[in-house]
Amino acid sequence: MKFFTLALLFFIVSACSFRVDKSGYMFENTDINLIKKGVTSKNTLLTNFGSPTIASFYDDKEVWIYYSENIKHILFFKPKVIDRNVVVIKFDDEERVSNIKKIDLEDEDREFFFNQNKTFVESHKSNFFKAIYENIGSIRPR
Repeated sequence: MKFFTLALLFFIVSACSFRVDKSGYMFENTDINLIKKGVTSKNTLLTNFGSPTIASFYDDKEVWIYYSENIKHILFFKPKVIDRNVVVIKFDDEERVSNIKKIDLEDEDREFFFNQNKTFVESHKSNFFKAIYENIGSIRPR
């Protein structure tokens, strides 16, 4: 009876296992220290650290954003972000690093927040009736 209870408890606990989804790529903190303001160029950054997650413009200056995130999922519960790192690199007119900002999960409440809204895109898939009615008038008898 004791063995059966332990086996049942083991199966119940193992059914509650979790998974961690990783997205993005973040280089090590020591690698970030290699980036020097006014010295490191875009090409050097691209060669050593790869393409940014997001490339954009802010105040007519190019900005690269490297982003990584780990999300823990447990059964049907709401997923929880357990680790998030963002490095924002701004460039000057000579395409050299002018500013570096590292933001992690603890900084988010003080500095900014992630917008959880989603943009839904209408699907381009046709359903049965749309496929029939959208061709009316386009088929001509010979």
